[in-house]
Amino acid sequence: MSTTKQLDETIPLPGSRRTTFDFNLIDHSSIPFEDASPPVIIIGSSMVGMFMGILLGYHGIHSISFDRHPSTAIHPRAALFLLRTVEILRQLGLEDLFISESEKNFDLDAGMLVVEKLYQGRTIAAYQESDPKEVAQITPSKRLWLTQDMFEPLLRNNAATFGAQQKFGQVVEWYEEVDGGVIVIVRDTHTQEVKKYKTKYLIAADGNRSATRRKENIQWHGPGNLANSISINFKADLVPYLGTRAVHGVTYIMNADFTGGFRLDTGGKGGFLIVSKAKGRAAGFEPDSVSEKEAREMFEACSGIDAKECGFEVDFISYWTVAAYNADEYSSKGGKVFIMGDAAHVMPPSGGMGGNTGVADAYNLAWKMAYVLSNKASPNLLKTYNQERQPAGDFSMHQAFSRLVNRVFRGKGLECEKELPDLVCELGYRYTSGAIVPSDENDMERSHEDPHVPYVLPGGRLPHVWLIDVDGEKLSSLDLVKRNFVLFTTDVGSPWLQASEKQSIAIDAYPINSSSQPYLDVEDSTKKVWKMEDGQALLVRPDGIIAWRAPKMTSGHDEELAQALRIVLKG
Repeated sequence: MSTTKQLDETIPLPGSRRTTFDFNLIDHSSIPFEDASPPVIIIGSSMVGMFMGILLGYHGIHSISFDRHPSTAIHPRAALFLLRTVEILRQLGLEDLFISESEKNFDLDAGMLVVEKLYQGRTIAAYQESDPKEVAQITPSKRLWLTQDMFEPLLRNNAATFGAQQKFGQVVEWYEEVDGGVIVIVRDTHTQEVKKYKTKYLIAADGNRSATRRKENIQWHGPGNLANSISINFKADLVPYLGTRAVHGVTYIMNADFTGGFRLDTGGKGGFLIVSKAKGRAAGFEPDSVSEKEAREMFEACSGIDAKECGFEVDFISYWTVAAYNADEYSSKGGKVFIMGDAAHVMPPSGGMGGNTGVADAYNLAWKMAYVLSNKASPNLLKTYNQERQPAGDFSMHQAFSRLVNRVFRGKGLECEKELPDLVCELGYRYTSGAIVPSDENDMERSHEDPHVPYVLPGGRLPHVWLIDVDGEKLSSLDLVKRNFVLFTTDVGSPWLQASEKQSIAIDAYPINSSSQPYLDVEDSTKKVWKMEDGQALLVRPDGIIAWRAPKMTSGHDEELAQALRIVLKG
């Protein structure tokens, strides 16, 4: 893999009004520290930054997010919430809220087509991301579509209830690592007032042109910049033309003149058209280079529908670079500054992995930071964020690139890694090192697994199985993963259950079998899916990752569990 220039060196493109922000050293010696400084400060309050604040709050840690923009997103850029992200929303108690909002606007079970034109164009290929029956076998959740102007206000409205403070119109002008934490200088863009904070940790979710990544001299690598593209957001009545194609969530367009794709709103009354290649535009699209007239012509060429007849109207046109990069490191050398989201990895939109990979970053770091700040774990635990998430970013970036090559560019001489099934990418990634107790099983070193036949080894996601509570209500095994570590056994009298009560941290322990209380496994899934036998146990982290597979032992359970926790928490 060749090293490439950082993305911020090549975009914003010439003529773009977008600016690249850099930190400026400020003499802050005369500025007093704020009395109430949070233990964590976050730069950026878009999707990933807000998720990080909410997840920290879920684990009892207060944070403040500072964002240069005056508010959340106003443009309806779409985002696909993949299954693991929706499982995280479920853990936070927000899943139903997001499902309700998504169902109002999108077909949740839509598939994908590759066609020459949207209307009466030859079908080149078909993909089905969301076979509901297949998905329901391995997760209680389902994928969601929401536009950015829908989901960001939902996150923002719920952030305060988790103790995550959001401050917009606030620029982090400077930061520096010092003994005991990080000094952060913040300027109010309206009043120009400058404040100084000292926080334990700084998290940067400041986007693909991340000033934090540059300040920390973190390089990144990957296939590089691939195309300068545009998104044309529009209104139009496409119902009379589409027929069965109206149900497809994403329709890729590939013909002699254009390469791109449509994402349509439910009801076929609008959506957006992405154009990545166009005849006569070998260099792609410079910012502000596409007129409304040309946008209409592109719509007609890609849709096969007369713009006037369908009432086509352009809402706005956005310019962006399709790129694939992953940072070499996700934390500073001093260990108190962390990057996540687009600051750490940028990937093509094919497969919808970008924002979801960022949410997974936050999910991984939040519980670890909470445990360190609550003195439940050594600060060394935070080193495992880079150990686990940097390879995960590589995995997602290459899978997104493979989807771009195979589904959009249709090969065209580009080399890529093997495209893995969507469900493997969403639920099957495994951590092979980090905050886990390694197993000597042969499959331990595998970076991914099929979630239909999981290995159930340390580093993998706890497989979903259905359980029944004392009221006869059905719930997922994932619903038992909350703020504490969880220990599962199949036998009610397991010594591992007693050992869990004697540890230095709280552990939620449950025997799960066909007659256990308070949760029943009527389908014997713990033995079939989890591959557990009497005498064994599974120790699961607060992010649903299996930390340790405990063996059957005759004695010494207390100390063996304590030792496993020391390894995981890096004590």
